[in-house]
Amino acid sequence: MSDLSKDTEAKLEEIAAERVEELPGETALGHRDPAAGGEGEPQDWKGNEDVKLPE
Repeated sequence: MSDLSKDTEAKLEEIAAERVEELPGETALGHRDPAAGGEGEPQDWKGNEDVKLPE
């Protein structure tokens, strides 16, 4: 069970949904898969360094 408030949990779910849309799709070999959507190249993905999480 989580210790997060419902509001914080809802904000995190919203952030996660947005981030999933941005993730570059990749093949099993790690190459970009244009059919999978997303932005950029998988090897260039920087992760969550610019995402501000709720406190």
